[in-house]
Amino acid sequence: MRTKREEFSDLPLKVLSGSIPSDIQGYSYFMVPSGDCEDGNFSKPDSPILGGDGMILKLDLNQPGEALLSFKFGKSESFLADEVSYQKFNIQADGTKKRNPYHRYRFADFGLGRMSFKIGMRNRLNTAITPIKFKNDPHERIVVCTDDGRPYICDPKSLETFSPIGSLSEWDAIMGDERKVLGFKFGAKPFPLIMATAHPVFDPKTNEFFGVNYGRLFSDTIRNLAVINSRIESIGTMLKLLILELPQALILGTFRVFFFFQNLVKNLISGKKVSRFTRIFTWDGKGKLKKVNVVLPNGKNVVIKQTLHQMAVTENHVILLDASFKFTPDQIINSLRPFRKTNNFISRLLERVLRWLMTAPMEPNAKFYFVERNAIEAAIAAHGDAPGIPDVASVCTELPFETLHFLVDYKEENGKITMHLAHNNAACLAEWLRPYDFMYTGKKYNLWQKITGIGKTKIPTDLLGMVAVGQMDVSRIEKVEIDPVTGSPTRSFNLMSYGNTEPTPSGLDTIPNTFNLSFYAYRGQTPVDQIPDKIEYIFWMCSGLYPEALTEFIHKMYAGYEHRVISLKLFDQITKEGKPSNLIRVNSKTMELEDSYIFDPKQVGMSPQFIPKKGSLTGQKDGYIVCTVYTYFDQIKAGQIDCEFWIFDAANLAQGPICKLGHEEAIFGMTLHTAYTENAYPLDRSGYKINVEKELEPRISKNDKTLQELFKKHVYPYFNN
Repeated sequence: MRTKREEFSDLPLKVLSGSIPSDIQGYSYFMVPSGDCEDGNFSKPDSPILGGDGMILKLDLNQPGEALLSFKFGKSESFLADEVSYQKFNIQADGTKKRNPYHRYRFADFGLGRMSFKIGMRNRLNTAITPIKFKNDPHERIVVCTDDGRPYICDPKSLETFSPIGSLSEWDAIMGDERKVLGFKFGAKPFPLIMATAHPVFDPKTNEFFGVNYGRLFSDTIRNLAVINSRIESIGTMLKLLILELPQALILGTFRVFFFFQNLVKNLISGKKVSRFTRIFTWDGKGKLKKVNVVLPNGKNVVIKQTLHQMAVTENHVILLDASFKFTPDQIINSLRPFRKTNNFISRLLERVLRWLMTAPMEPNAKFYFVERNAIEAAIAAHGDAPGIPDVASVCTELPFETLHFLVDYKEENGKITMHLAHNNAACLAEWLRPYDFMYTGKKYNLWQKITGIGKTKIPTDLLGMVAVGQMDVSRIEKVEIDPVTGSPTRSFNLMSYGNTEPTPSGLDTIPNTFNLSFYAYRGQTPVDQIPDKIEYIFWMCSGLYPEALTEFIHKMYAGYEHRVISLKLFDQITKEGKPSNLIRVNSKTMELEDSYIFDPKQVGMSPQFIPKKGSLTGQKDGYIVCTVYTYFDQIKAGQIDCEFWIFDAANLAQGPICKLGHEEAIFGMTLHTAYTENAYPLDRSGYKINVEKELEPRISKNDKTLQELFKKHVYPYFNN
């Protein structure tokens, strides 16, 4: 959870054990959410960790026998506005306090999202990194991305944020865009809520950058799947529905009616239809985004129910995934924290009611959409400069088990697409540990204990805000072949493991498990020059099971999980004992778990990245895996290091790390996605750049001199310099 919110460059890391390989090369980038400006010098618990500002970590392994680390925030315009507006008073040079004139525009955490009622939503730039290098680019650039905002170009050398990709007029927002009423304009916010993908794709073979922009109505977030899908099998289940879930259904139904009429009035007044949309865009690195609107075979727009967290491309298709991550408006804004003066019983009760109303389980299946690249090119070419956005048809297929991340073989064989899927079964990554949550212990409580919480086990304070990854079933890895014309799967192979189910003499696991399958690595994962036709080996990080991360709320929500593999009784036993993190290598051809390393139970591994050995051109085991590792200590002592970088030989994980790196000043919390580049040259600043000042000025009232001053003094200079 803890990240030092301090930027620095080229800090020499200490070799804590082993030695840095002489044939390692290049630069690894790690993204870490790092709290917000209200936290001070270190990110603090309680706020959801996935809602933190993005800090880019660059590990420079290009110096012989040395490793240098740099920290830098991804700075969107809203980041700069947040930094200058959050304090109520500014401390003057003489030590006196002066009221901050910009405080009226401050942002506050409303869940996974951070919002200002006056100027819009924060773009945290905190999830993933995509390197790009177009044909005429002298060097690589890196793009930092998130699910709820535009991607931004960053300088690989300095890590400074340079420019958003696409002007605001090229993106459609689901909140904060301008509307017209009887000829008058209103509603435009400087920072609209834009839904994108955290994993855009660069294809070095065709010199194209692919991304998405999608949206849906707020009424789409009102779901009541529990009531709709419940079966009345006994008098008990009928009473449960009537007492517990019917009131919820009635309340949500009232909201749905309200949103229906709200959208109807908006359409009538503004003359603009409020629509659901999913759009793919291509970008050549210098011009405007070229977009197509993705539709189903019946001509209706594709609607993303949860999030379009990841996309992929093959030689012939673009593939979109409605991912198992509830990053929708109901999850982005579902906390009363800004209005909670004190963390007392009433405030906790109100927030629990809000969560009860707004939270539903993830969709239990994964929905994929296949779009032909030739169709995208043809639609864009035929449309030309005509107004509007051309439609392009997609083929949809739904596969059992949730999927958050997936990989594809670039080469299609016999008209089939090979996909490698990470099924995070019943792992609800959009939920976080809250102050009013209780650990699931399996105990039975009386009514008084249920109401007051007396006798229940509270969540450790230091873990509040952590992802509630008390996974309620085992993750599985699947390789599936799909016919993109029909959407039908033709062959499927699965791999999963519980680890040891019986105690071992040492008390430690000897069999790797696939619980909390999270991040992945393979050679050519973030290509700028070459992309492999086939993925031969995939390195997966399985984060394990920890009882502290399983709450009563999550257990209740997924106890009836429809794809359950492990019985609830066995699952409760396994979770109580816990399962360690594992780094595993899977042979994608045979679907065998070939090699693994099992971490100590008090360590957690995250964010693997493949780094090829010097001189190695294609070998998919011929390199190293660098990952982040966190060690739990009862109490951190001065000079003690609990977050490290470990280096493994990709061909021999079982031997353990060949080098451990760290520094007492390099303090970072849970890292997310990674990227690799062989070089990190300064950005060519004469190329593509959005004029931030020009696009934001029309969104700021000419009558609001204070807000104009905020942007002119504290936002525009960063991007104009």
